[in-house]
Amino acid sequence: MGKVEVSRVGLDKLDPTWNPFQSQFWALAKRPSGWRAFAFSYTAEGADGSPTTSVMLVLVRRLFLGMRLAYVPFGPPVDIYADEPSTQLQVLSAALKPLMPKGTAFIRYDLPWFDDGPPPTVTGKGLKTCRESVQPEGTSRIDLTVGFEQVRSQYRERARRNIRKARAHGITVKRWDGSSATFEQWYQVYLETARRDGFTSRPSSYILHLLQMEKKDITTHLYLSHLGNKVNGGALVISSESVAVYLFGASLRVEGCSPSYLLQDVAIGESCERGCAIYDLYGISGPEGRGAHLDGLRLFKRAFGGYVGYRPPSVDFVYRRFIRFIYATIEDIRFKLHRRRHPKRMSQQYSVGHED
Repeated sequence: MGKVEVSRVGLDKLDPTWNPFQSQFWALAKRPSGWRAFAFSYTAEGADGSPTTSVMLVLVRRLFLGMRLAYVPFGPPVDIYADEPSTQLQVLSAALKPLMPKGTAFIRYDLPWFDDGPPPTVTGKGLKTCRESVQPEGTSRIDLTVGFEQVRSQYRERARRNIRKARAHGITVKRWDGSSATFEQWYQVYLETARRDGFTSRPSSYILHLLQMEKKDITTHLYLSHLGNKVNGGALVISSESVAVYLFGASLRVEGCSPSYLLQDVAIGESCERGCAIYDLYGISGPEGRGAHLDGLRLFKRAFGGYVGYRPPSVDFVYRRFIRFIYATIEDIRFKLHRRRHPKRMSQQYSVGHED
């Protein structure tokens, strides 16, 4: 990878078509959590010598002592894998440095999904692999271009059985109608699931913010399962033009079955109707034993067929080594303490609870 030209551009220049997390919507969604969003256009020389231009979202928040952490969710774009990713990140990070807010200590990258075998190793001068990734290192994705009937024919018996049971018991699924009372019912289910599975729940204000934001380049969908007038489950999905992502959800068991399977079936069907090409179930255990606490979710999400995608672990490009060392040490201690209290922890961002 040769010289990179980088400039700051407006958030409206982001293209989320194949990556909902690289969107103006996601930038605004993270603002209440203390993240400041920047978009950068960068032009690099491709393998054939011709220039290619991409736009990347970078989120920044304060740490301590006037220092800041920069974070790139699922970026740079997938063309990073066309060349040696370690070199690309080194060159790009060096070019970004003078444009970042003062005091930025390091940039953390969660690279995009790699759909063709094991992900490449990212290592080299200035790059530090994180012990725990911010986002999952594995996912289960479904090709929707074949049509919903063909997609459903690839479900495994586990999914088919639970969908049949849910319907037999009278469970129905529909999208949230905007009612605060209905949302509160589901949020109580969500809190109960969090207590059961040991993940940290999001505040209701955060979830409502996602659902009620002005829709720009992303749409949000909260699917709720009901037994009579009682809500017993829900699934939150965000969609770009081409990709639907199941962010998180929660459900209670009903008569020996889980509503989560029927919730996903409806969400997948509606994603097909919207013309999405991919449904991303977002979050299973990764390669080489990493993210083993997500093995239970692998059983649930792989029941819908599709294919597995992996990505390298989260990696930091370090500008200030001492600040990054302090932050990483505190982070590791926090993860260890939480894992000790909840050995089967599932991250709230991609947890639906244990499924059978």
